[in-house]
Amino acid sequence: MAVSIEQEIRTFEIVKEESIAASIEIVFETLLEQLGPFNETPDGTSLAMKIEAWPGGRWYRDLGNDTGHFWGHVQAIKPPALLEICGPLFMSFPAMSNCSTG
Repeated sequence: MAVSIEQEIRTFEIVKEESIAASIEIVFETLLEQLGPFNETPDGTSLAMKIEAWPGGRWYRDLGNDTGHFWGHVQAIKPPALLEICGPLFMSFPAMSNCSTG
């Protein structure tokens, strides 16, 4: 007896566009700062994020004493126009994601 199980594949895409009155170079550097050392909660508490801005670099939360949370890897970077991060991001369950600017 053959059993056929069909599973629905679900995907979604989130796009956010902002107009900023600054050069693309300044915006790119500011983006790296916001993803890294200036990343904070709404009440101003630091999230202690680190981003290694090179291909294969990690994006992670460093809680000290070899503890923290891995968010992703830099998949592609072409300053000042492109930054792609792939990995689990903030998800705590099996998932595949890709986040990019540019």
